[in-house]
Amino acid sequence: MTVRICLAGLALLAVAAGCGKPVLRVADASLGDYYSPQEYRKLSDEQRQEYCRELAEQRDLFREQIEGAEEALEGLRATTGPLQAEVDSLAARADELERRLSEAHAAEPERPPPAPGRGDRYVVRAGESLWTISAKPEVYGEAARWNRLYRANRERIHDPDRIYPGQEIQIPR
Repeated sequence: MTVRICLAGLALLAVAAGCGKPVLRVADASLGDYYSPQEYRKLSDEQRQEYCRELAEQRDLFREQIEGAEEALEGLRATTGPLQAEVDSLAARADELERRLSEAHAAEPERPPPAPGRGDRYVVRAGESLWTISAKPEVYGEAARWNRLYRANRERIHDPDRIYPGQEIQIPR
């Protein structure tokens, strides 16, 4: 038994001391780990064949992925044309609505601020919010007081984010 242990120890020592063939690292092409030219030259014929087979498999896998990506890209390109036409149409419509809104604002007469003591009503104009109304000097002069307007007008305003031009609200003083 001790003789076997000694022989195993000597064999291990001989390999560790460099008597055996040098141990090469194992490159895994599937992980993007490749042999350098110097490492490749040190491989045995069998190792080179195995490595080349792995590289060929990796190449085939990449080609399949590229083909799939190209098909997906073609599919996206096929839908881009109609969608771009719709985007262009909507952008033109938005521009037209913006122009009409600007014309409406320009045609709307300026209202004088309410007289003192009479500022208990306010008619909402296009583009206004409770925040912008409460910020007006003739209302509160502070935008953060919008919630006071909302509480006073809950029967008229169901959603504080949705008020409409022409809507009349009460301004509590």
